[in-house]
Amino acid sequence: MIPLASIQRIAEELMAKAAIEIPEDYLDGLRRCADTEKGDLSAFVIKAMLENYEAAKEDRRAMCGDTGLPRWYVKIGNEATIEGGPVALEAALRRATARATTNIPLRPNRVHPLWRTDHNNNVGIGAPEIEYAFHPDADWIELTTVHKGGLFGTDYRMLFPGDGIEGIKRFYLDTLIGFGKRGLACHIEVGYCHTGGMPMSVHMFCLSSRRACARIGANGKVAFRNDPMWFTDYMRRETVEWERAAAEAAE
Repeated sequence: MIPLASIQRIAEELMAKAAIEIPEDYLDGLRRCADTEKGDLSAFVIKAMLENYEAAKEDRRAMCGDTGLPRWYVKIGNEATIEGGPVALEAALRRATARATTNIPLRPNRVHPLWRTDHNNNVGIGAPEIEYAFHPDADWIELTTVHKGGLFGTDYRMLFPGDGIEGIKRFYLDTLIGFGKRGLACHIEVGYCHTGGMPMSVHMFCLSSRRACARIGANGKVAFRNDPMWFTDYMRRETVEWERAAAEAAE
């Protein structure tokens, strides 16, 4: 059984790592940008960002005054047993979010959309978002926190099936140009939709790219990772049942 206290402790550590430490893969990309950027002002800004990130890590403070919107992605192994069950797990993640807001600190960004009610802890109705996924033949739980930034630059459009791939490309470029953005990287995921439409959304992330991930085993062992491994073969399965033999044969 995975102790609830361990889950909350690791969750609080992840919140701090996401707010303070830039993931190594993202840092490597920024360093390459700093070396190749042609514009004087752009190169200056990128280098200043890198210096700020290093200072934040050394001082153990949030890398940016706007710490984004904390959210959780939870992957649960099919054989995992969590003390108190899923309700206790969710409460632990909400507590970890509130405690991290005070202790790191994070900026309390969550407000009611109409009344602007602010509890000063980034917790409220539907906040933080917690998205659950599952994994076969595993007894661990995996926690990934993302502090979503990039408030402006996110858009949604209902395309028609006939728009095809060219329509997807056009909407993506329209979004970049409309918000004055420049794409450092583009990651695309697909999900089955209604037969009559082709919905598409573009979600921008800010230049802090705040995320952190850890897997907690049934034996209490914790492994921190840079790569959240968002989409596994199991999550992308297209059939009713999980055809493990076919997936292993394809590996």
